[in-house]
Amino acid sequence: MVTENKMNYVVTSILRMEFGGRTKALIQRTKNLSEHFNLDFTLVTTNYNANYYKVYNHYYEKGYADEKIGFENVYDFFSGRDYQKSETVEHPIEIPGYTVRPNEKNRSYKYYKDGQYVRLRTYDQETGKLKFDDIMTPGSPHRKIRFEYNDFGTCHRKIVYKPNTINKLEEVFYDDQGKIYLSFSHKGEDENFIWRGHLLHNNNIITLSDEKDFFRYAFDHILQAGGVTFCDARILDQSLLKCSVETEKYFVLHNSHNVNGEISKTYRYLIEHADKADKIIVLTREQLNDLLELGINPDKMTVIPHSMDDAETVDPASRKPEKKFIFIGRIVPQKQVHHIVHAFSKVAEKHPDHWLEIYGDGKEAGDVSQLIEELNVSENVKMMGRTDDIQGVFQNAIASLISSHFEGFGLVIMESLHYGCPVISYDFKYGPKDLLTDGENGYIIEKDNIDMLAETIIKMIENPITEVKLSNDYYLSSTIKKWGDLLQQ
Repeated sequence: MVTENKMNYVVTSILRMEFGGRTKALIQRTKNLSEHFNLDFTLVTTNYNANYYKVYNHYYEKGYADEKIGFENVYDFFSGRDYQKSETVEHPIEIPGYTVRPNEKNRSYKYYKDGQYVRLRTYDQETGKLKFDDIMTPGSPHRKIRFEYNDFGTCHRKIVYKPNTINKLEEVFYDDQGKIYLSFSHKGEDENFIWRGHLLHNNNIITLSDEKDFFRYAFDHILQAGGVTFCDARILDQSLLKCSVETEKYFVLHNSHNVNGEISKTYRYLIEHADKADKIIVLTREQLNDLLELGINPDKMTVIPHSMDDAETVDPASRKPEKKFIFIGRIVPQKQVHHIVHAFSKVAEKHPDHWLEIYGDGKEAGDVSQLIEELNVSENVKMMGRTDDIQGVFQNAIASLISSHFEGFGLVIMESLHYGCPVISYDFKYGPKDLLTDGENGYIIEKDNIDMLAETIIKMIENPITEVKLSNDYYLSSTIKKWGDLLQQ
């Protein structure tokens, strides 16, 4: 049972300034639990960022966190970095004994000694502060050592590279007084695998077998007994399960554990050691049933989906669909946006006055734009970029389209239904089967069947679905009760 005077934690790999998906969900969950149950939380990150104060300040300014939610980073914890420095160390461009050749556009400067290129300095384009100081291999374009500086002008990390490659051999981490507190040795391979580490902590040198061992040691010293610790990143499952602190360990699954017919490598440890978890929380009943078939104790499992805020009301009369369909999401391989473009090229042949708007960005955005040109459908398929008017986009569309290979929940399905917009979705794991009912609020079609996707879009044009509503199960008033029941166990 969780009580108000205990500290609770959320451990995750990274918190970004701008975010979606998993980070959005864990931040909303943390704030909701803090507000509704008067609980204190600390969000613990494990990635390396010597300027994390920017993210923390941004979250407070935007209202993503309040005074009952704090932040900690494992590297900052051991370095004692608190971002309270009152003075900044300046690093002038001119260095005695070197000839400098500037590239003012990139704020980078090459340094020559005896006519040979031996050093490269890079300054932040906005602040003008030194970011990187690279010692180059003479006669080679490769750096052999990089010194990294934070916003306060302090060198916080040194990286040594395998000769004539970009692969790491060693990382050395410094505190704000310039003292070494941590080092990692690498094998110099492409994946930069950490195979040994040494940490100076409490005047002892701790030998670490790998990165997961470092995280485990960090949790042992950052977390406090009592309360609950939520784990939202599969890379941290092993470290938290091996942590010796007596905290309730809850593991929240944000994605499918089975993508191509076998258990994903990132989920394997948790599934194989599920008996050591206090709770495993999934977002859909379909995933719950699949995990139970793997032999996980049902007492360990519970379903608590994402939810919409009850306070955000939607007037059905404000929905005025144009002759358009929409996609909203990251334009990445998992989403298979090219399937939608191919399908809509077939739709445009029969209904040339209808069009598709694609909202979002990602590494496949250029490929999708090129496909639009190749199929000669630029009049019917438009790349819109990111949008801050999610409600307006949904309320003016006939339906939203989802062609994902897999998801953990399909957050966009819930959002679409909330704004009264029906959904046409592939039958992927997980989300569609929990959220959609054929003919009532959308259609679920065979995954990867582009012809059927086109046929269903045409069906929606000729026989549109109206008066769509999201089930009450997916509003905060419902999910917060489920969280309350879980925390009181």
